[in-house]
Amino acid sequence: MFTDIVGYTALMGEDEQKAFQILNKNRELQKPIIEKYGGRWIKEIGDGVMASFNTVSDAVYAAKEIQEQCKQTSEFSLRIGIHLGEIVFEGDDVFGDAVNVASRIQSIAPVGGIYVSEIVHNDVFNKADIQTQFVKVEKLKNVREPLRIYEIKLDKTYSGEQPKRLKRVTTSRAKKHSRSLFILVASAIIVGGTVYFLMKGKTLFAGSGIESIAVLPFVNESTVADMEYLSDGMTETLINSLSKLQDVSVKARSSVFHYRGKDFHPTKIGKELAVQAILNGRVAQRGDNISLHLELVDVRTGDLIWGEQYNRKTADLVSLQSEIATDVSHKLKARLSGEEQKTVTKNYTQNAQAYQLYLRGRFHWNKRTEKDLLKAIDYFKRAIDMDSSYALAFTGLADAYSLLPNYSKFPSSEMMPLAQKFAMKALSLDNNLAEAHAALGAILATYNYDFARAESEYKKAITLNPNYATTHQWYGELLSYIGRHEEAILEFQRALELDPFSVIINRVYGEILSRARKYDESIAQLKKTIELDVHFPHVYRSLFSTYQMTGNYAEGVEALVRYFELLGLNKEAALANKSFAKGGWQKFLQAMTDERVNLPPNIKAGILAELGEKDKAFAELEKAYQNREFYVVLIKADPRIDRLRDDPRWQELMRKVGFPE
Repeated sequence: MFTDIVGYTALMGEDEQKAFQILNKNRELQKPIIEKYGGRWIKEIGDGVMASFNTVSDAVYAAKEIQEQCKQTSEFSLRIGIHLGEIVFEGDDVFGDAVNVASRIQSIAPVGGIYVSEIVHNDVFNKADIQTQFVKVEKLKNVREPLRIYEIKLDKTYSGEQPKRLKRVTTSRAKKHSRSLFILVASAIIVGGTVYFLMKGKTLFAGSGIESIAVLPFVNESTVADMEYLSDGMTETLINSLSKLQDVSVKARSSVFHYRGKDFHPTKIGKELAVQAILNGRVAQRGDNISLHLELVDVRTGDLIWGEQYNRKTADLVSLQSEIATDVSHKLKARLSGEEQKTVTKNYTQNAQAYQLYLRGRFHWNKRTEKDLLKAIDYFKRAIDMDSSYALAFTGLADAYSLLPNYSKFPSSEMMPLAQKFAMKALSLDNNLAEAHAALGAILATYNYDFARAESEYKKAITLNPNYATTHQWYGELLSYIGRHEEAILEFQRALELDPFSVIINRVYGEILSRARKYDESIAQLKKTIELDVHFPHVYRSLFSTYQMTGNYAEGVEALVRYFELLGLNKEAALANKSFAKGGWQKFLQAMTDERVNLPPNIKAGILAELGEKDKAFAELEKAYQNREFYVVLIKADPRIDRLRDDPRWQELMRKVGFPE
C-alpha cells in the first residue's frame, strides 16, 4: 500500500519539523488498520506506506477506514489508488506492473478519495457496504491501454467493524534461484500512493546490471519558465556524470532532448534509442527550496525499477547533483570501482551560485545563436568570478568562443586565440577533464592546423570519457580532413550510437561520406537528417554539394535554394532559382560567384574551379588561409577541389596548412 500525503513536499520545504510530525501520525494511523485487515506492511518510503492484501475487499475496507480516520484527525489528507494484479516479492521489496498501475491511479485520485481500476470495481461493486461510481477512462503514463477508473464512495455508512474475510491461503515457497534469492509470487492488491519511492535499491536487471540508459529531459515544474535552465542543466550534468561509468552506454544530450515535451511510451523510446532503461525527472524550485523526483523505468515492460524524491535547499544544489549521480549509478551497476565512484560524484565547484551560473551559460550555449553565445560567455565569466578555479566554466568559455565565428561576424583570428587560452586554463586546473581536451583538440585542428596534437587531445578525451559523443564526432572530422576516411566513418558510427538523434552529427556524417566519395550513402544519410529536422538549414547546403558531385543539378539547386530560404536570404534564393531556370547549371554557377552570395570559401572555390577560374579559386582559398578560417581544413579531402590538385599552387597550400603527405 502506498498512501500519498497531499502537499507533503511543500510542507517539508516550509516547516520540516511539522512535516515529520505529520509523517509519524500517518504511520500511527495506517499501521494498525493494515494489520487489522490482514495486510502486509511492506515498507515505509518517504511520505508513503506500501502494503499488500490477500483479497480485494480487504484492501478496499482498509482504504475506506484509513480515509475515514484521516478525515477525523483533520491534520492531513491522503490520496489512495487500488489495483489488482500479480506481483513479485523479493526481500522487502515488490515488483510487477500492478505496482505501477496502482501508483498511477493514486496520482489522479481526489484529495481524501480512493480511486480503483475496473478489475477492483468488478470484485466489490455488489457488496452492500461498498459503493462505487464510474469516473472516466484514463490513459495512464507507462500503461499501455487506457483504464476505466472508478471511485469508492465514502459517504456510505460504515460500521468500522472488520468484515468476514476468506480463510487466508499460504503459498508454497518458490524454487531457489541461482542467486540464492527466494521470490514469493502471489496475486495481490496494491493500494497505491506516491510512486517516486517505489522499490528503492532494486533493479530488474539483477546480475548484469543495466548496460544502456537514456536520461530524458527533466520537466520544469517551477512556477516560472526562466527556471528551465535548471531542469535542462541538471539533466545534462547527470548525463555527463553517468557517461563516465565503464560498460554503460549513456545517450547524449541532443538525442534525449528530442523527446522534450513529448509523451511516448517507454518501449518506443527504448527501441528508438536502443536502451534498456530510461530515467524521468521533475524539478521544481520555489524560493530557496528545490524538489526533484526521479523514476527509473524498464523500457521492456514500462515497469518502474526505482524512484526517489529529493528535497533540498538551493545552497545544497551541488551536493544534490553528486547524490543523485551516486544513487542512479548504483541502480545501473551493482558495484562501482573506486575510480568510477570518484569520477561520477566529482563536483567541479562547491559554490552553488557559480554552478547555477554555469548551467545558465550552457542553456544559452546550446541555442547556437550569436545573441545566446554572447549571453553564455557572460554567464561563464560570472561563474568564474564566483569561483576562479571552476574548470568547467573555463571549458564553457572555450566552447563559446570557438563557436562564435560560425554564428556571427566575429572573426576566427580574434575568437579562436581566446578559446585556446580558456581551454588551456581549464586543463591547468583539471587535466582529467575530457570536455577540455576535446575543446582544445578542436581548436588545434581547425585554427592552429596542428593535426597531430589535435589527434592526441581527442584520444586523451576518449580515454577519459568514451561516452562523450562530441569527441568521437570531432575526432572523426579530423580523420576525414587528413584523408583517413574509413577510420573517420568508424568514429562517426560510434558517435551516432551514443547520440542517434543529433542533427549535427547526422549531417556531418553525410559530409564525411561525401568526402569519402560514397555519394549514394551520403545522400541517404543527409535525407535521414532532414527527417530529423526539416528546418535545419545547413543539411540542405551539404546536400547541394553532394548532388553537385553526382551531376544531379536540379536537385542540388533546389537544396541550395531551401538553405537560403531557411536562413532568410530570399534574394540569394531568388537568384539561384532564376539563374538555373534561365541558363542552366553554368549560369547558376556564375551567379553563385557573386560577392553578395555568402557561401563558405571551399564551396565557392569549388564552383570557380568548375568554371575554369583557377586563379580566383586559389585567391579564395588563400584568403581563407590568411584569416585562419575553419573551412581550410576541409579542402584536402573535398572532391569539389579535385580540379585544382594538379596545379603547383595546390601543393604549396597543402604545405602551408600542414596536411600530412
